[in-house]
Amino acid sequence: MFWLTAASITLSRYKFTVVSPRILAAARHCVASMVISFACLAVLSLVLALPSEAQLPPLTYNAISNRTVYPYPPLPSLGSAGYQFIDPVFGSRMLRVTDANTRPDFVGRFWASPSSAETSAWNISSTKFYVVGGGGETVPYNFDPVTMTPSRMGNVGNGSGGLVLPYPEPAFSFVDPDLLYAGNGSSLVSYRFSTGIETALHDVHSCRPGIATREGGLVGVSVSKDDQRVAAYIGGTVQDADTTVYVYDKTLGCRWLDVQTGMVGGAWGPIGPYTGDRSFLIHNSRLAKSGQFVRITTSTTGNAGVYLWDVATLNLLACPENEAPNYCGGHQVTGFTQLINQRQFGDGMDFAIRPMSSPRSSTPFRGLVDPLLTPGQWVGDTHPSWNNVQADEKQPVCLEQYRPDNLVQRAWDGEIICMQTDGVASTVWRFAHHRTQMPPGGSFWDQPRANVSQDGRFVLFTSNWEQTLGTGPDGLRQDAFIVQLAAP
Repeated sequence: MFWLTAASITLSRYKFTVVSPRILAAARHCVASMVISFACLAVLSLVLALPSEAQLPPLTYNAISNRTVYPYPPLPSLGSAGYQFIDPVFGSRMLRVTDANTRPDFVGRFWASPSSAETSAWNISSTKFYVVGGGGETVPYNFDPVTMTPSRMGNVGNGSGGLVLPYPEPAFSFVDPDLLYAGNGSSLVSYRFSTGIETALHDVHSCRPGIATREGGLVGVSVSKDDQRVAAYIGGTVQDADTTVYVYDKTLGCRWLDVQTGMVGGAWGPIGPYTGDRSFLIHNSRLAKSGQFVRITTSTTGNAGVYLWDVATLNLLACPENEAPNYCGGHQVTGFTQLINQRQFGDGMDFAIRPMSSPRSSTPFRGLVDPLLTPGQWVGDTHPSWNNVQADEKQPVCLEQYRPDNLVQRAWDGEIICMQTDGVASTVWRFAHHRTQMPPGGSFWDQPRANVSQDGRFVLFTSNWEQTLGTGPDGLRQDAFIVQLAAP
């Protein structure tokens, strides 16, 4: 046996190429055990010998974690796109990514983080990310994670100010920092930034001939952590009208589940009628990082509201939104085997973590906020993001909290925060006020929708900066911002 102290090697301080999550988990175990066998030395040598691409996400943060109520200070004045500043309350580094001139050919267009906080809008090394525009386009950026300097890709002298991608909210690879997955027409495709080459991976019509898809391309594209499986939802031409979850495995081929007919089909696994509810429509679906499950959120009433499909089986598990004590409503995010949702049992900021294999229980699943704030309030909303999750599912989940009334009455109101998930403690780290102000009647694009980077060191979010960013073709403008959670 060989001895290796924690002081002599700290995995979180090393940079890695992303390898199998099992290898990284084994490396963590070797260091944590303080006793290194020949097997452990082999694992560590494998990981440490790899070229630098990405860092293991932090398990904790060096940030304010008290429950003091911090009212908004005077609104910081902003410079143009690229302007950096410090959050005046929490001390975090912040960046304004976009402004009204981000696309010179569409002055005044709004810019935002993706509509789903589950989307992987960052690459594995936090050297690329993207924002979405009011025209439905995707604008990718290069990013220096040390200096927090963003730069447009492509020919910045063209009319658009640089590269513009036509894909509807694509998903960065969890393995390759140069690769993006997206939908184009009825096909799942990949796009390589270094060459500008799009590669067709699979056409859903090869497995579901004639099924409807969106005019702009497949939506809800999500990827497993090993990039082996890519998923989307299809069957409708507008949001909330889709009927089918579609999963493409790069080795096995296609597999689908039709929630209208109650059937499963494809090139692998059992096919035929599935066990579970049917005759509803899909609002959203996302592939778990393990590739084992797909979480489905419905757009029609009279059903559980949320379902989990174990992809290799004929089992569709209900996760009822209105079943106490583990309400499965609110915005959600999947890890490898677990799901986190805004359960709101006892307070609006109650979050539960539950196994996707058995999402219902008569006793409460573990909550991430303990104790809850009192007295209870059910005013705010959130969008949890867990792109930093690894196979051990111990990484913090990050989110924004916003209130339609724009008040700050309690801790976390109007803030970008991250919550501890490992069960060791119940900690909520606080990083910034997002300063978005919801207009009367509400607006989806004014919601901050925090999107955490894969290395857990940055959050991309949307803000109208208390409605001071001017107006454009779509009315009140919003811009994309970044807050640093931890130094690279």
